[in-house]
Amino acid sequence: MMMQTNHSEAPTRGRHLIDDGMPVALVATGLDASFRYWRGVSGARFVFSVSAIGGERPATNSAVVLAMVGNDGTREAVWIGRGDDPEFAFARAASIAAGATEMHVHVTQSPLGAQRIIRDLKAAIPVTPLKISFV
Repeated sequence: MMMQTNHSEAPTRGRHLIDDGMPVALVATGLDASFRYWRGVSGARFVFSVSAIGGERPATNSAVVLAMVGNDGTREAVWIGRGDDPEFAFARAASIAAGATEMHVHVTQSPLGAQRIIRDLKAAIPVTPLKISFV
């Protein structure tokens, strides 16, 4: 089922940001499952490459969305931040504990570019801060 979205608003489910689908132009290539769109509060859509959450640490200057996959195939953001964030390892562990299975990465040319995308996505629907405890 393809979700209809108003292009001036980010797709949301309750209080959570969800993805804006896959690049339809890639369906014929078989690469469609390797990329997803995320839409920020500005209405801008950003394409992210998708990999398993346990993969390599993302590149410097990258915006990262750690996401869980819903029964309907949509992705829900569990954590949004920079790949070079010092807290990334903790965020990944907490995201996995919360049910995230995918890491979506958008590499930019500068830290400011990554931060701009992160701010735009977070402003759409703020992701609840993850809490992790080591008991």
